[in-house]
Amino acid sequence: MKEIVLCDDGEYLRVAKLCEKFNVNVNIDAFNDPEFFNNNPNEIEKQLKIYKNTKVSSIHGTFTDLCFGSKDSLIREVAKKRFEYSYEISRKLGCKHIVLHHGYVPGTSYPPNWVKRSKIFWDDFLRDKDEETVFHIENLLEHTPDLISEIVSTVDDKRLNICLDVGHANCNSKTSVLEWIKKLNKQIGFVHLHNNYGEQDEHSGFEKGTIDFLEICNALEDYAPNAIWGIETNIDDMEDSIKWLIENKYLN
Repeated sequence: MKEIVLCDDGEYLRVAKLCEKFNVNVNIDAFNDPEFFNNNPNEIEKQLKIYKNTKVSSIHGTFTDLCFGSKDSLIREVAKKRFEYSYEISRKLGCKHIVLHHGYVPGTSYPPNWVKRSKIFWDDFLRDKDEETVFHIENLLEHTPDLISEIVSTVDDKRLNICLDVGHANCNSKTSVLEWIKKLNKQIGFVHLHNNYGEQDEHSGFEKGTIDFLEICNALEDYAPNAIWGIETNIDDMEDSIKWLIENKYLN
């Protein structure tokens, strides 16, 4: 049975209730901003108390202004420091999955060299990480799946795979979401599920946009059968999206 998680986007009180109601797990988003934790040092204990009846499966790690393939070694060092922070938070929360951004902006760096620097970064970063933690690199602005696919292939470590954000692919990419899935296939270890109309990253419910969710969910089951499905809609559309999964027999 596939694992379903709700991405709480800081709406932990409402999401905790949904997790309990539908018996699904949670992805905690509060710690993607390190300043939030610095200003709220008791937040880990608070989150664990709120989700006491729910499995904390994953977190969204830090991402603001980070770029692990940057030409600038100081930028890469900052990315490493922030990723280390995310790793330590995950250990304190007891979860084994961390979603991270790569920071690549199309047209700003020669892709082959960016991939080479990324491999050096990840070989170093993963050297002392436990064998069970998995880092999922999320697509954002890139037009095709080629870059993140090549990073994962080049690093070639079971602890690094891809978080396919179908909403980002739909509004930022020149490649259809279905083609993203076919290209990345078993490299996909995590999925962010939300819809939009192809213009903005709206994080709408599954039936509010141009993505055909029946087609996409069937393709995910065929091409990435072991991926975790994260519902990343806005909070007001989340329950309807859970019910959609139930009605279409993707969730019991």
